[in-house]
Amino acid sequence: MMKTMIKENGVTFKDLEKNIYAWVCEVGREFTKEFLERYDRMLMEGRDKKKYRNKGFRQTTIKTIYGEVTYQRTIYEVMEEDGNRHFVYLLDETLELSNVGLISTNMAELLVKGITELSYRECASKVSEMTGQAISAMGVWNVVQALGEKVCKEEKELMESHKEGHVCGEREVPVLFEEADGVYINLQGKDRKQNGQNKAEMKVAIAYDGWKKTGKDRYILPDKVVVAGFAKAKEFHEYREAAIAEKYNLDEVSQRILNADGASWIKKVKDKSTCFQLDPFHRNKAVKEKIHNQKAVQDIMELLEEEKTEELFCYLKMYRDSLWEAREIEEAEELLRYYENNREGLLPYQSQGLELPEHPEGLEYRNMGTMENHVWSVIARRMKHNHTSWSRRGGNHLAKILAKKCSGKLYEVTEKLKCPVFEEEQVEELYEGILMSAKVPKKDGKGYEYPVIGHMVGLEGRIRGDGKKLLAMAGY
Repeated sequence: MMKTMIKENGVTFKDLEKNIYAWVCEVGREFTKEFLERYDRMLMEGRDKKKYRNKGFRQTTIKTIYGEVTYQRTIYEVMEEDGNRHFVYLLDETLELSNVGLISTNMAELLVKGITELSYRECASKVSEMTGQAISAMGVWNVVQALGEKVCKEEKELMESHKEGHVCGEREVPVLFEEADGVYINLQGKDRKQNGQNKAEMKVAIAYDGWKKTGKDRYILPDKVVVAGFAKAKEFHEYREAAIAEKYNLDEVSQRILNADGASWIKKVKDKSTCFQLDPFHRNKAVKEKIHNQKAVQDIMELLEEEKTEELFCYLKMYRDSLWEAREIEEAEELLRYYENNREGLLPYQSQGLELPEHPEGLEYRNMGTMENHVWSVIARRMKHNHTSWSRRGGNHLAKILAKKCSGKLYEVTEKLKCPVFEEEQVEELYEGILMSAKVPKKDGKGYEYPVIGHMVGLEGRIRGDGKKLLAMAGY
């Protein structure tokens, strides 16, 4: 009935919804402007007047989830002991706006969540549609780069703390499963020319303590650590080890198991206490790519499944010696070398004679080989396809954010922007000054209470346009 009445007045419900949303956003912007300017005055009155000299007001604009808020704040001249002068905005420092520019924390969180699924252009479009804010693709890019720099800086600090022996996670487990792989990402612009390559390898690694069953034939890795980035092998492993140590107490780990494709940069992390397993996906993929006789492929796969390593190598040598085409001989040799270099890992870790401690309660030990899926879900799905290309800096920053998301720590990207900057008593005082609620009159009889419009920013003064129409339709 309401929809019919709205149509009779020439307004569809879709239009009504948009008008109400735009109006509420406008009210929110006006309220925020008033709040910030009043808070700035509180800071001005409570400042150290000898240190901070009032030099007038300057206007600025902050992007929020309900639109751009333009407000005035006071600029102060500060004289240092050495005689140097500089200028500061106490309000901006209180709001921690220097972290990502004039972007609110809530807006930054929306952008970070969006960019893990969408392109910069699509993220900007969706955020603009969902909020009262218009932001460009370049604006999204700038925010992601600023936050990515923060994440990289925190990584370096974690690495230094780990080298000094100050990093020790709280989670204590007897066995730690680790996997690593790389995926090639298209480069763009100067990075492509400088390196003389169209692609660069993005390294990805995960660590977890077991599998948790969540349903029939369904398992998750509940406490995994995920790291990713463009980096040299040594630097990547240093951060990888620091990130693992931040989560797990490595002194309590009695056995570490590494599943990988046998790449040299990955095996460098392996020490004598680490059990190495050749990733089943890459192990089987190599057979199908290098062996062209289907009967031979089937025989080799059976030998692998039956874990007959010596028979496997005898069969491969005989197969190679039976060939006469140079290309097929070379490919058979490549498979032999690949298996020889990873002979110790051809058997799954369960068949390598390990005496594993009992798994923690609620977890299970299962076959490893989740890396290919993680490479896809962490990096490839967002960064490899759709003809995308990346600079090393921009791609590295996004990879860090994607790894945080896969680890269940996306909040860490923006959490340090959230500071308890507004004291509760001050906030209440400001609210009371802005919002003046009117008394609610009561009707005799059944005691029905009906609402009245009180004094509120955005409703005071003369109401025009859509706001006036909406109030009339609501019965005010």
